[in-house]
Amino acid sequence: MKLRDEMRVQQLAAQKNQEKEIQQTEKLIERFRAKASKASMAQSLIKKLDKVDRIEVDAEETQAMKLKFPVSVQPGKMIFESRGLAKSYGEKKVLHGVDLFIERGTKLAFVGQNGQGKSTLAKILVDVLEGEGELTRGHNVKIGYFAQNQSETLDPSRTILQIVEDAATNENRSRVRDLLGAFLFRGDTVDKKVATLSGGERNRLALCKLLLQPFNVLVMDEPTNHLDIQSKLILKEALAKFEGTLLLVSHDRDFLSGLCNQVLEFKDFKTKLHLEGISAYLENKKLNSLRELEKNSPKVKKEKPKGTDYSLQKKNKSINNRLAKTETEIADLERELKAIDLELQRNYDQTISKLNFFESYENKKKLLVELMKKWEDLVSEIEALNKS
Repeated sequence: MKLRDEMRVQQLAAQKNQEKEIQQTEKLIERFRAKASKASMAQSLIKKLDKVDRIEVDAEETQAMKLKFPVSVQPGKMIFESRGLAKSYGEKKVLHGVDLFIERGTKLAFVGQNGQGKSTLAKILVDVLEGEGELTRGHNVKIGYFAQNQSETLDPSRTILQIVEDAATNENRSRVRDLLGAFLFRGDTVDKKVATLSGGERNRLALCKLLLQPFNVLVMDEPTNHLDIQSKLILKEALAKFEGTLLLVSHDRDFLSGLCNQVLEFKDFKTKLHLEGISAYLENKKLNSLRELEKNSPKVKKEKPKGTDYSLQKKNKSINNRLAKTETEIADLERELKAIDLELQRNYDQTISKLNFFESYENKKKLLVELMKKWEDLVSEIEALNKS
């Protein structure tokens, strides 16, 4: 958040300089337009101005959505029980022999490699997909489900208000506008069509829609996608206070930390339950992040696919490796800067007396900004590849 504030200051300064240059160019265009001999130069400057990428400053979010997940009715002690649960897509086996017993009040994180069946298991548990084997749902179990593509299922031709009113029950229909206000959709904003909303706004709307249905078990698949830092923190606080059963699929260590008391690991097409939180789980695995869990997993020998698919897989693997390396570099640098800050607090005069201290300190901060930008670019590359 500190870095974001610093970046806004830099963006404002860059935007101010750009505005000056644009104004100077516009003055030249007006001056040259009046002279026939310099008309071509004026046209050249106009083309140059059209190609300028205008610098935008990140909006400073001062409002915060209000979020609370109420439990509908008390379910029985057993929420889910499965024996030999499996799922295949054609010849590709994703899940095999999953035995689970999930009790009321469990807070469980699904972690592991992509393509190992985390989202598939979540969909089977909530009855979106049909699996093989035995699955029993407990008495009075009412499920709320948030999929990672939940925002994409919203009808783009309908307005925010129409989407929420359609999802409302007779009991809560009168509270629809109050609930929309809690999710920062106020006044005329509720008449905006879904097609015009940003990714973050769509996710907020999908969360709002979810809260209109009664549930005591909440299953969420990558719920933090497209949410800003503040919204993510508020969502985490609300989930921490949720008294029902929570199943979370996520790659976000910070989000899961302190939220889940059990971890279901998906690795090498098998599942293993760990009765500990995410921090203890990663510490026992000697890992810094969930991305490393993917990187360090033993390779399963497969026949190499031909053509474009193999090329994309190879590129995806390369970017993921660079992403993991960048995340490690960021973590190391942040620890280093934190240690320097502590040293400054303890003994300021002695610390700054070191040779080239300020130059070295500023260089480290600049490097952190560069690494964060590199991380964002790599994540964008992965998202683009996954879409293709």
